[in-house]
Amino acid sequence: NLVLPQGSNATEDSFYHCTQLHDRFGDGANSIVAGLVGRFDNFPVHKMCYDHSSTTTQEFRQWIETNQKEAEESLVDEFGMTPFHILFSSAEPSGELLQVLLDKFSYYILGWKDANDKLA
Repeated sequence: NLVLPQGSNATEDSFYHCTQLHDRFGDGANSIVAGLVGRFDNFPVHKMCYDHSSTTTQEFRQWIETNQKEAEESLVDEFGMTPFHILFSSAEPSGELLQVLLDKFSYYILGWKDANDKLA
């Protein structure tokens, strides 16, 4: 699970054997970097889960409540990952944000597999 900061760059062999990245973004290192820099541009709930250490529970809950339709329409990213996948991929996922996800989204989403055939 990776997002790159703005201004990142890479050499052509930086993503050697990263088949899933090549499949998603193309063969050039620049296109992969661009995809990873903007990975969560259309997935704000995913971004907040990824940045969970700087996302408050109140901010998270309020954003989802205010933007429920947008949140529901953007549940799965290009890698087949849900916000649950993103949150659980952290070494120390936030229990508080998990509770918000469980309160706001149907439990069956936990059964969705990502592009690597992994459950959240």
